[in-house]
Order: sequence, then C-alpha cells, then structure tokens
Amino acid sequence: MNRYNFGVIGNCSYLAFIDTSANVNWLCLPRFDSSFIFGSLLDKKKGGEFSIMPANGQFKSHQYYLKNTNILATEFEIAEGKFRVIDFAPRFNQYDRYFKPLMLFRKIYDK
Repeated sequence: MNRYNFGVIGNCSYLAFIDTSANVNWLCLPRFDSSFIFGSLLDKKKGGEFSIMPANGQFKSHQYYLKNTNILATEFEIAEGKFRVIDFAPRFNQYDRYFKPLMLFRKIYDK
C-alpha cells in the first residue's frame, strides 16, 4: 500500500509526480532539468494543475501500481460509484533502441 501522497511515473526522459486526487503536481519536459510545466508542488498558485477528480470534491481515493509496471492507478470512490484514473509514460523498443516519447497518457475507467 502506498504510504505517500504521490505516485511517480516516467520513462527515463521525464518524471511526473501525481497525487491521490490524480493531479499532476510536478512535470518537467522535455528533460528532468527543464523548466516545470506543472509545478504546484512548489507553488499552488503559479504551478498549474492537471487534475481529474470528482467535481463536488467528496471522495475517497487510493493509489497503486499495476503489477510489475510503472503504470499508476488512482481509484476514486464517490457516492454514485467508483472510477479509476490510469497514468503512464510510454517507453518501448523500436529499431533496436528504446523510444521514449514525450507523452503522458491518462485514461479514465468506470468501475
């Protein structure tokens, strides 16, 4: 069980911190040492936000990684039901090299 309020995803080009309300709190592109795109970890007002959460703000959530992957799942429980947000950074072999596209994938599933 995740004992922190953040999950981490990345593909060796960039890194993102995602909190338990599925908000991207930190993301630097195109490299680790680039300026941040989302940086609410440092400054809530100027840092920007990319969140997926219930509009009324009343929810319970927890995070976990899908088994043997760097794919982060954030599950929400609300009065009307449940849903899950999946976040990952792709990395795969292509032409005998690792391809690390500068993409952050976010999928929403109804449970």
